[in-house]
Amino acid sequence: MSGAIAGIQLSRFELDEESGRCRAHYDQNTTTPSHAVIAVLGEVMGTDPTRFSPLNDSVDPDALDAVVRVRDPHDGDVEVTFTHEGHTITVHSYGVVAVAPPDHEVTTRTDGAGNLD
Repeated sequence: MSGAIAGIQLSRFELDEESGRCRAHYDQNTTTPSHAVIAVLGEVMGTDPTRFSPLNDSVDPDALDAVVRVRDPHDGDVEVTFTHEGHTITVHSYGVVAVAPPDHEVTTRTDGAGNLD
């Protein structure tokens, strides 16, 4: 699935309803990592993002945006993992946010077609 979530354009949004894990791709040229996290977490929780605690209760949004900025793919991936609203969130420097509900591991491994493992 692709489309806009909370005003953030996602090129791909995959939700494994059985496990509650999701993986979303966002355009790094138009969306900051911190905004992508809020949008994806709101979708996963089925809640308006304004209803949960501010992201800076868990991570500094400006620092997150600075660390996980657009990078040359030849430099390798930088990832930041943290917990917010009980969910484990991993943000990758190649424009992916992975979210796992409480008591689940985050996985960003995919099969050959780019789907969640």
